[in-house]
Amino acid sequence: MPHLSFEYSAGLRNHADLDALAVTMRDALIATGKCPVGGIRVRGYRADVNAVGDGSGAYHFLDMILRLGQGRDDASRETIADQLYQAVEASLRPQLGDIPFNLSLEVQEIDSQFSRKSWSTIHAAIEKANA
Repeated sequence: MPHLSFEYSAGLRNHADLDALAVTMRDALIATGKCPVGGIRVRGYRADVNAVGDGSGAYHFLDMILRLGQGRDDASRETIADQLYQAVEASLRPQLGDIPFNLSLEVQEIDSQFSRKSWSTIHAAIEKANA
């Protein structure tokens, strides 16, 4: 259950292809071999209201929060975090050049006791498509 949400500064879309970045993020999670394809969700949200740096509007950010289901050891979570961060950085650096920017990632573990997810047909659809 890797769910990746990313929040970005409103003007970032003028400098980076965020739709392609979402695909890069998904592909990076798949490439780890530690994230089931049917559980991956990547979603981005523009932060229309923000105050960054000195308020000049010249600064941009992209903050990722990756929520993972329980059961992965620390080394696995660290591998996922490193590979995801590196893929996003490699994608954004050429697009942003010298634009003042901050990239961040936090990995959170979902407590299965308080998580509900009994209705999902995506895994079966993926298996059927790949059969």
